[in-house]
Amino acid sequence: MAAPERRRCAMVCVQAFPPLLKVAGGVAKRYLTLCRALIDGLGYKVVLVTPVDVKLAQDKDVKRWLSDGLLIHRPARGVYLQTDADGNLMFMDVFSIVNTLKLLQELVTRKPDIIFTDDVPLRVSLFLLARAFHVPTVATTHTDGGKIKTTKGSRFLQGIWASHLYTTRLSTIHASVSKVFARCMQTKYGVDMQCTWPPILWSADFREDPARIRQEAADKRAEWLASFGEKPKAIMLFVGRWSVEKRIHLLIESVPDDCALVICGDGVSDYADKLTQHSKANILVSRKMLNSAQLRVAYSAADLFVSASDFETLGNTVVEALCCGTPVAVQPAQGHLEFVVDDVNSYFVDFDDTAEAKKRLGMIVARGPKAHVASQCDAIGKRFRDQDFPAEIHAQLIQPAMDKFARDTSGWYEPAVRVLSLSAWAALWIVMRIVTRLLYALSVNPRYEIIGQLGSAAEQGGDKTNEAADSFESHLKAAGMQLRRPALMALGQIDVARSNAVDYAARFMVRKRSHSAPDLSHATPGLEGLRARCSTQSR
Repeated sequence: MAAPERRRCAMVCVQAFPPLLKVAGGVAKRYLTLCRALIDGLGYKVVLVTPVDVKLAQDKDVKRWLSDGLLIHRPARGVYLQTDADGNLMFMDVFSIVNTLKLLQELVTRKPDIIFTDDVPLRVSLFLLARAFHVPTVATTHTDGGKIKTTKGSRFLQGIWASHLYTTRLSTIHASVSKVFARCMQTKYGVDMQCTWPPILWSADFREDPARIRQEAADKRAEWLASFGEKPKAIMLFVGRWSVEKRIHLLIESVPDDCALVICGDGVSDYADKLTQHSKANILVSRKMLNSAQLRVAYSAADLFVSASDFETLGNTVVEALCCGTPVAVQPAQGHLEFVVDDVNSYFVDFDDTAEAKKRLGMIVARGPKAHVASQCDAIGKRFRDQDFPAEIHAQLIQPAMDKFARDTSGWYEPAVRVLSLSAWAALWIVMRIVTRLLYALSVNPRYEIIGQLGSAAEQGGDKTNEAADSFESHLKAAGMQLRRPALMALGQIDVARSNAVDYAARFMVRKRSHSAPDLSHATPGLEGLRARCSTQSR
């Protein structure tokens, strides 16, 4: 009898995975979607190496994969990074002895066909180790770390960020989540991103026709209307992680007086706490991370999804809203430029000038948020709902990585390259093991704390959609640490984004432009002058 065919294996080394949604947001959902595509769509077995407590994820697919042995969780050592500027973060420690032994064990015994990694600090160690064991790697950069305040305030972290980018040359391919972000990174840092992820839908709920939940959406809208003193002309919605770079306070200032704004989500910093302390009658704040079914109803119940964030590499919520047939009004920056075409399928609004943003939103509402862009909004939403994500992830990431790796390793000198890679990895590991231990022991601000229990990182606080038995604080207390919450400015005083205000009228030219219909196969940026725009932003 012939031996059964070996199931292909992918290793996913990430620090962002559910239930870590308040901190990791869309990145965590992206790797959940990747695992779904690999396991259910492409027939892979996935080895997940992460510090996140995956067993706390409430997703039914995760539980099924773990039960069936299709998702093998290798709990990894993590490090908490506590900062005054950006709140509390977590990352995977690639120079942990236990993490290194786990990686070596998987590379030797399971021999994965491909390795995926997110923005793990000093991930060059993973690239070298994978090259030594003849495994292709897909590295994805999800954010511009050079724009983060903590990075700007530390020469050491600036050096880490530079190496984070430039060592991606040692990965098989370096991927981006949007073409716009890839071009900006190329212009700003001179770093190539050869491939782009397809847009993700992290739940099958978003694939259903929004007409099927019309009554649920009407009920949710009626619930919202009951919370406002007067019936608004339109209900605007923001959902997502509550953090300072999302600039939610600008939405509160920009909503027209005769309209309403619903804010749903949560966060782990004082900024999130401040959002609940508003005094406007036309603002409804719901501090709760919504599951996919609840999100779908919320999008469908709103007239317009709004976002003032200028930090998005793609903006998963934009894709989700369009899937639900709801147009968006977003800041014309970075990933928002990928699929939104102003006054064609949705709208751009410059929230840096809240007075002008209020007028712009008022004009959009006056002529009907959906009526003006209905055909193209519905068309791009249908394109997202109908996409074959597993096939696209294979065509856009996996196959290019496999093909390039085959070309790169076809030379007669390949055995020498593998030996050299292993030697370089060993030397780097020894040096950085010493450096990182000293850094963790002596750090003050930002402060690094090694998580004692493997694979135990979880959300801070008790979220209704992720009932975590062990919270962020409990893990710190178990390790004899004390959580130091960052002292942010009062909501009305937060001016982080405005300190780097951009002249969008000149640089993005979003007003009164003429556009053809967007390319729905994979939309390219709908705005001219991208290179000049990115170059100016990098100064």
